[in-house]
Amino acid sequence: MVAYKASGVARFLKSPDPQCRAVLVYGPDAGLVSERAASLAKTFARQQGADAEIIRLDDRDFADEPGRLDIELRTRPMFASTKVVRVTAGSRLDVPPLKALLAEPSDNALIVEAGNLRPDSGLRKLFEKLPGGAALPCYADERDLAGLIDAELADAGLRIDRETKAYLMSRLGADQAMSRTEVVKLALYARGADSITHDDIAAVVGDAAEIALENFVYAASAGEPREALRELQRLSAAGTDRAAALNALARHFTQLHRAAATQAGGGNLDDAVKGLRPRPHFKREPMFVAHCRRWGAHRLAQALPLIQETIRRTRRSPDLQGPFAERLLLTLSSKV
Repeated sequence: MVAYKASGVARFLKSPDPQCRAVLVYGPDAGLVSERAASLAKTFARQQGADAEIIRLDDRDFADEPGRLDIELRTRPMFASTKVVRVTAGSRLDVPPLKALLAEPSDNALIVEAGNLRPDSGLRKLFEKLPGGAALPCYADERDLAGLIDAELADAGLRIDRETKAYLMSRLGADQAMSRTEVVKLALYARGADSITHDDIAAVVGDAAEIALENFVYAASAGEPREALRELQRLSAAGTDRAAALNALARHFTQLHRAAATQAGGGNLDDAVKGLRPRPHFKREPMFVAHCRRWGAHRLAQALPLIQETIRRTRRSPDLQGPFAERLLLTLSSKV
């Protein structure tokens, strides 16, 4: 029974414990959870034999046949030696029956995919304490995204420099699977070239997601909490996790502080903004400069810890992301 930290998940995925037969994969990024569950299913299948069968189940299957999971875990497949059962957790996956089912050994492996779960979640506690089980938290960070970009572009024979990669990362959304799709699309667009350029990225990658995030962060730095909250709700409705939006806000305020600090040290503000990497979009640059002047380096330095503390709290209490974000935006507006 193992409750892995997010930093240890990659190692587990590369070489899972052969004794582990039931795994919970959970987190706020549905794309990342799905990708890791798929990778783990293939690994389990290889461990069990070349002809292992992978079966997908969700609430629709349980609605038609409530005992379907029990049947799949207890029976051998007709045309394979064993199977891996992937289940998307929903309202019909009850913890007590699942606990009773997993108390009996099975030759088949189980992988359950879930969203962001609190520490006191019954499903999470079950897998954390389950003999021969594991609970894998999945939280994407910039290293994951950078690695995804490097791998996909290398497969396509394309290079990308550090500045252009930073620009690409700023335009990708919070969902890992969607980000991979965007990078694959970019590689196809640039086929025949040696490297990726800013123009390639601007032509094909994530305009809608970028605009929505920029609307949110600029409304926040403008001291307009109502508008910022409206944009945050739109992002959430479109599938962008609030935590990802808050991370974008932290990056925005960090850039504001860098430029304002250069000016406070005697440098030229316009030159400082032009030297930022990634540089603000040219259409947003006048607003960025105005917000730098309005806030000043001292108040921006005070704002950054507030944003980071809110991010930390949302990770510890995901169900309170909305109230935490609202409080932060109101606090920031009072400091402009």
